[in-house]
Amino acid sequence: MAEAETESKSESKGHALINHQPAETSRGGWHAAIFIIFVEVAERFAYQGIASNLIIYLSDVLNEPMSTAVQNVNTWTGVSALFPILGGFIADSYLGRFKTILLSSVIYLMGMIFLTFSVSIMKHKTLFFLALYVLSIGDGGHRPCVQTFAADQFDEDTPEERHAKSSFFNWWYLGIVFGSVTSVFVVVYLQDKIGWGVGFGVMAGVLAFALVMFLLGVKRYRKEGPTGSPITKVAQVFVAAARKCHVKPRHHPCHWGGDEVGGSHLPCQPSQPKSHTLIHTNQFRFLDKATIMDDLDISSKTRNPWRLCSITQVEEMPESLRSLGAAAYICITGIGGFVSNAIIAIVEAVTSKTGENWAFVYKQVDEVDEATSQHGSDLNKYHNQVP
Repeated sequence: MAEAETESKSESKGHALINHQPAETSRGGWHAAIFIIFVEVAERFAYQGIASNLIIYLSDVLNEPMSTAVQNVNTWTGVSALFPILGGFIADSYLGRFKTILLSSVIYLMGMIFLTFSVSIMKHKTLFFLALYVLSIGDGGHRPCVQTFAADQFDEDTPEERHAKSSFFNWWYLGIVFGSVTSVFVVVYLQDKIGWGVGFGVMAGVLAFALVMFLLGVKRYRKEGPTGSPITKVAQVFVAAARKCHVKPRHHPCHWGGDEVGGSHLPCQPSQPKSHTLIHTNQFRFLDKATIMDDLDISSKTRNPWRLCSITQVEEMPESLRSLGAAAYICITGIGGFVSNAIIAIVEAVTSKTGENWAFVYKQVDEVDEATSQHGSDLNKYHNQVP
């Protein structure tokens, strides 16, 4: 009775975890996560310091027309919004979060050094824009990984660490606000009053300090290897379920729980679940057939991931779909920036070729409005004169 009651309680939870293994006590926690805060604060400090005064530099120093300066700023912002999708894919599929953060931090620092040189020692417009987009590449590795890597340092299964995680992210967001606000006041003041090279140099120094602090905590971090792209995992579940849509489950169907060893699996034999294994729930029941082991799966020596998926992989579908939805939103936002910039560029090119400009367009619109108003007043006079 007790076991059945416990099982029913576990079933009621959406994504309950079973058979957790104790986390490493010597790694993770506050004494590891504190080093990661420096990386996030420095990244926010640098990004806001550039974005808040970039249009002024383009128009006043590089002597770009305001429309061109706005177009360049929007293009850079759109590219910066798209790169995190690529960075997240690389982290999940190939490098893991720690290596991605380390590599992107180095790229970010190099981009900021190039940017400093381009406004001080080597004043060159091409180098300036090249450095800007190098920064976008580095930012693409930071955004999807740093916050998640900080969350990895706390074990959700331990009440003490769960409480510490909540406290940590209060300080995390306070650090983000502090970095952004400080940058707007300090960097903009230095750029306007002392020089652009000094302002960008301060941001490069902050990024270098944050990278050193991040490296000091290397031996304290809990690191996870690449887990695979969520896009691939979602596609595998749908394909496996579709391929077995006509499979009729037996009275006691055999579901694969993910007990793989060296690429082979033991068919229909109970095994010790691994840590963070999700129990079966009734969510997305139409995908459950992806976990059924038929005769072909049982006779096979290796598992085909496009034909057989684990219960955990199916139960992770809601979270995976939410992640893909967020990625799609970011992608649409970035593409929207490109489309708007393209429209502005086309209209600007057409009006410049014909010797017209935006003021001419506005004048034409005003003339049409004036003519419409005059026509409406004439109609009112006519109706008033009719007996």
